[in-house]
Amino acid sequence: MGYPKRAALALPFARWELPGWGKLLRAAGVYDNDRWHDAPHRAVRGKFHGYRMRLNLANWSERQTFFLARYYDLPTQLFLRAALAPGETLIDAGGNIGMISLLGSHLVGPAGRVITFEPNPDAAARIRQFVADNAIANITLHQAGLSDTPGQFTLSVITAHTGMGTLAEPEPDQQGLVSVRHTVDVRRGDDLTGPDLAGPAVIKMDVEGYECRAMRGFAATIARLKPAIVTEVSDHHLRRAGSSARELFDLLHAHGYQSYDLGVRRRILGLGNRPTLTPLDAPRPDHEGDVGWLIPGTVHEARLARFIRR
Repeated sequence: MGYPKRAALALPFARWELPGWGKLLRAAGVYDNDRWHDAPHRAVRGKFHGYRMRLNLANWSERQTFFLARYYDLPTQLFLRAALAPGETLIDAGGNIGMISLLGSHLVGPAGRVITFEPNPDAAARIRQFVADNAIANITLHQAGLSDTPGQFTLSVITAHTGMGTLAEPEPDQQGLVSVRHTVDVRRGDDLTGPDLAGPAVIKMDVEGYECRAMRGFAATIARLKPAIVTEVSDHHLRRAGSSARELFDLLHAHGYQSYDLGVRRRILGLGNRPTLTPLDAPRPDHEGDVGWLIPGTVHEARLARFIRR
């Protein structure tokens, strides 16, 4: 297998997400990074989308993806599975190595589109490889960051994990953890999607604290299409970029959105998991978590209504 025997024994429990799979993976050392420094690359087909993914088991999130056969961030994926339909559009803002783009590609089908933004050249190369390996035709990759002002910015990758890249200046205690800095192109989302983009559309945004500025760069797209939106909300990351969770909530509420704390209603087998949307008028103190955003009366609110907790 090329990885610890105990982890191999835990693999089928994780793939089926049987009760206690998380504790079993922990006991098997899957979450212990020190045991996986020299781990190999392994391929798996995603159980949510069927695409082949070659993953680096030395990387903590790719390792979890391998054992689960899905990206580890479950609330976001369940939201997208409920919100997207064939022929529609997913805008993946902060694509990292493409885990959400692959899911979106499957959900919107050949007649739909996935528009992915990822400024990190190392992560963008992984997306291109997944697209080539699976002969995917409906993903368009823009190797660019997002803001309300175009230009060239410095992307600092904190640790070696590509998902930890930020356009904000890392805090003094994080400076020693920066593994690489890239000079990257940064664009306004409206300028790259253009006025002809058709709906319905969904935006998934995870840009390590630049969410407020990136949303402002999509102002015309948001006003015209009223897309469903799912974001990571990290008050810590937002404050590092000079904004806050409160500012993000105010910005999207001003567009007419209602906000929902995303969760999971788990079933005995993981394939039966369902999203939950709990109304959330304001961010919690030091908010960390996934938030869904819906405009009342839209097709997305209708699709997700059965998952909203009243």
